[in-house]
Amino acid sequence: MRIVVRLLSFTLLATVARAEAAPTPTPAWTFRPAFAARVGYDDNVFLQDRSAILPGVTGAVPNRAGSWVARASLALETGWQASPALQFNAGYSPELVRYEAYSSEHHDNHRLLLSLLGKQGAWSYQLKGSLLYVDGAETSPIFGQAGGGPAIGGVPVRDRRDQINTKLGGQLTRTFDGGFLRAAGDLCVNDYHTRHVSTALVPGYANYVDRSEWSTGLDAGRFVAKEFALVAGVRVGEQRQADLLGVSHNYSNTLTRFLVGVEGRPRSDLLLRIVGGPDLRHFGDAAAPGFDRTRTTRYVEASAIWTPSATDTVTFTGKDYLWLSGGGRCAYHHTGSNLRWDHTFNAVWSMAVLADVQVGDSRDYGASAVHRLDWIYTGTLGVTRTLGSKTKLDLELLREWGESAIADKPGREYTRWIATVGVRRVF
Repeated sequence: MRIVVRLLSFTLLATVARAEAAPTPTPAWTFRPAFAARVGYDDNVFLQDRSAILPGVTGAVPNRAGSWVARASLALETGWQASPALQFNAGYSPELVRYEAYSSEHHDNHRLLLSLLGKQGAWSYQLKGSLLYVDGAETSPIFGQAGGGPAIGGVPVRDRRDQINTKLGGQLTRTFDGGFLRAAGDLCVNDYHTRHVSTALVPGYANYVDRSEWSTGLDAGRFVAKEFALVAGVRVGEQRQADLLGVSHNYSNTLTRFLVGVEGRPRSDLLLRIVGGPDLRHFGDAAAPGFDRTRTTRYVEASAIWTPSATDTVTFTGKDYLWLSGGGRCAYHHTGSNLRWDHTFNAVWSMAVLADVQVGDSRDYGASAVHRLDWIYTGTLGVTRTLGSKTKLDLELLREWGESAIADKPGREYTRWIATVGVRRVF
């Protein structure tokens, strides 16, 4: 009943937002308010399968903990275009997330999106930024099984805690008859607000530490077809990892990255980008004693969008790179890939099928006590029914399981099902 009341309250807010966001007479401005709600069941909220709790651990999260989950959100988006050389977009989306069985997992998300882009002659640019503020619990969960927290740190559980995540990226491109030059830069900051607690006093407590990365550099492209280019580039940047309570080292480092690859449209129905190369890393003096501070790691980034027909779209994304642990004890190599197929049956029915694989490998970084080789597999099936031009209903079923390639670490392994139904209304 409490969930129904919250959803009705959010519907009222959506109606008010519609009235306040009515288009102004100025034709250059556009407004796109929307409301969405979802209700479903998660049968493993804390990503812990049934296994014995280690001696001395108290207050550990329960295993196989199921709960109904409700989400309700507004999306307030606006855009302004003065000319092809100047286009501005902004969006703000508040979201309420409530767990019927576990109030500790309640949180509110506040998303802010900004972009600026344009094209003038041979020059083009884009600047995109996002900020996510999660108003959630300031205490972390306690994982009591052998091996510590779930695979790759239990990201879904961490994402419900109090934090601010910021991303910023920009490009400036000059096109020539045979190719292009491009300046690019990116910034990512994870600012976790949960309290640090000594694990000697509270065994199993999941401390989260701040981390960030920035990079900037140049790309040069040579067209081998009208819209398809060979690309080479270089980046310089830095990764920073905050200190963790009770741990005297971190793995902050500087990087120089060399990239080669391809990007563009090799054919009309395929948009492709694949770049990769070595990262030359230098870790700071705060790395653990005996750690090799100068290393070469790999970096690969790939994306593809294939539209074999008017009713089908296949999308692939992948990334393979060195990242810093949110637990603050090491760096780790992260490999992730996602494959999605969208199919439209007719004007009313459509579906989406997703397969996702994530791998976290820290065996070459940090002390052996915290070594991980974790795998997470996720499969998702979604079916959508369109009700008119402004309303959509959808049903989504997700199956996920985490595995540890290091034996006797049951706390890292789990399975879960999530089934949800949702509605979205554009005003």
